[in-house]
Amino acid sequence: MNLNYDEISPITGNKCVLIEADENTNIESRICMESGYTTNDYLKINSDHITKFESTITEYMSEMKHVDIELGCIWYPTFINLPGGMIYCEPKDNELVWKIASVIDMNEEEQLKYPIPNKPGEYFPSRLDVDNAKTYGKYNFKAALDELYSIVLEVNNED
Repeated sequence: MNLNYDEISPITGNKCVLIEADENTNIESRICMESGYTTNDYLKINSDHITKFESTITEYMSEMKHVDIELGCIWYPTFINLPGGMIYCEPKDNELVWKIASVIDMNEEEQLKYPIPNKPGEYFPSRLDVDNAKTYGKYNFKAALDELYSIVLEVNNED
C-alpha cells in the first residue's frame, strides 16, 4: 500500500504521519505509520479528554504515551480491532512491540471457558489467538498493519 504522508513524526523524526479530518466536526486525527502512535485534536496536553481516554486503554499504553510540546497534544500507541484480527502493543525486553492476533473459532468445550457477560448460558464462539500472535518491532507498525489487512481480506473472502 503506497501512502502519501502529511507530516514528520515526533516519535521517529521521519515523514510518516497521515492526517485525516472528520468532515462533520473538523477534528483532525494523526497516525504515525512507522511507530503506530496516534493522536487527535481532543488529546491536547492538560485536556479533560486525556483522563477519559486513558480510562479506556491499557496501563501500558498510557505509560508509553508521547507528549508532543510542538503540536500541544499527547500521542498513544494505537490498537485496531477488525473482523478477523487485532493489532495491539505490548512490552518485550523493555521495548514496545506490535502484535497481530487472528480470531479463531472454538469448539463447544472451549467455548465454556468464555461466557458472554450478562447472558447466562451463552458463550463466545471465537476468540483472539494471542498465543500465536505475530510480533513486529517498535517501528514496524505499517508491516503489522499490512498483516492485519491481509487477515481481514482472507476472512472477507471466506464469506
